[in-house]
Amino acid sequence: MSNKKRNIKAIYPLTPMQEGMLFHSLKDPDSGVYVEQLTARLRGPLNVDAFRRAWQLVVQRHSVLRTAFSWKSLDRMMQVELRQVDLPMTYEDWRHLSSAEQDARFRARLQSDRAQGFNPAKAPLMRIHLIRMGEEEHRLIWSNHHILMDGWSLPVIMREVFMA
Repeated sequence: MSNKKRNIKAIYPLTPMQEGMLFHSLKDPDSGVYVEQLTARLRGPLNVDAFRRAWQLVVQRHSVLRTAFSWKSLDRMMQVELRQVDLPMTYEDWRHLSSAEQDARFRARLQSDRAQGFNPAKAPLMRIHLIRMGEEEHRLIWSNHHILMDGWSLPVIMREVFMA
């Protein structure tokens, strides 16, 4: 059995809402219509390694955050829960930039991240950008595909990250 097959934990049908989102995402992949972005300003000391581990723990805890979608050569669209995924997280230090340059670059990063979109067949359908703006100030960009969760789930995930 291949490593890829060993990493599959379960396969489920999509909900009707997920089917619609996947259909529209595949029909117009450059639209960014289902790319959700949450931004936050984090003040105070931050252990970046611990922050990364907290996010990874939450991904391991919630199967939907390890889910990819399959539709090619199938009669029905399916979601594939993986045992393990590595959450993409980038870290940049912008302390050397003026606040105007930081703001401009942050807005550009939001746009480019949204334009990047997600490949529904490749989990995880989320990514993190952490940007150091000052000695004790960071900006967070958490992007995810809306097919994973609704607005009720976002605060649950954020609370778990900050409690981990």
